[in-house]
Amino acid sequence: MLSKLTLVELSDLPRKPHGCPPEVERSWARLVATYRSVSGLFTTLNELRAAQSDMRGAISESHRDQARSAIVFTAAGIDACLRTLLRDSLSTLLRTGGPAHGAFTRHFIDNRLKTAPSEATKRAVVALDPRGALIDLYVNDLTGSSIQCAGDLEDCRDALGLKKDPALTDAILASHEPFFIARQQVVHELDLVDPSGKGTRGRRHRDIAEVGAQCDGALRLVHAFIAPTARTVKKAQQSLLMGWTAT
Repeated sequence: MLSKLTLVELSDLPRKPHGCPPEVERSWARLVATYRSVSGLFTTLNELRAAQSDMRGAISESHRDQARSAIVFTAAGIDACLRTLLRDSLSTLLRTGGPAHGAFTRHFIDNRLKTAPSEATKRAVVALDPRGALIDLYVNDLTGSSIQCAGDLEDCRDALGLKKDPALTDAILASHEPFFIARQQVVHELDLVDPSGKGTRGRRHRDIAEVGAQCDGALRLVHAFIAPTARTVKKAQQSLLMGWTAT
């Protein structure tokens, strides 16, 4: 029975930000979808383990593969959530002179305008919607092909103007580095390298309880990005509305 097993489960997803603005809605929906997918993988894993003839026996590679899949699903969810959060919220945040606008300006001055502008930069400047095109370019610069390390998380945090948020300190973001290392090992090495140095005949060991904790922490971290961004966007909206009213 499942009660005899140490279950691999996600903690409850924190509540949706109160009065969640439209700029954050899509990111929240992606977080919910990711949570459900990963939770479903762990439910299946628990059921497979419960169906073993001897639940005290070694965990099979097929069970560990469920855990590996959870890592990949969680990482894909982080990419989707943060990319969407950046693209949708920056359109509002960059209309005020807050820290998000400062990070945006510094990025282009220090990286894309320090020398002759690249073709991509030129195309963005002359696009029908230059601000939207520049935001897309900015997000691509920040996230690359995927978010792969704590440093990428720091870039996303700073771009959203959340550098001073106590839930997103450098130390907290760095604590998630083992998850990203695991993701890279699963995706790029197919987990085939034996860390003992015995070649590639073995599979890299995955402790499923540790994987569960890493995925759970990573999803809660995404919420730690979404919640303050929702508050910051609402403040920016109020500031813009007051400006319009004053005119």
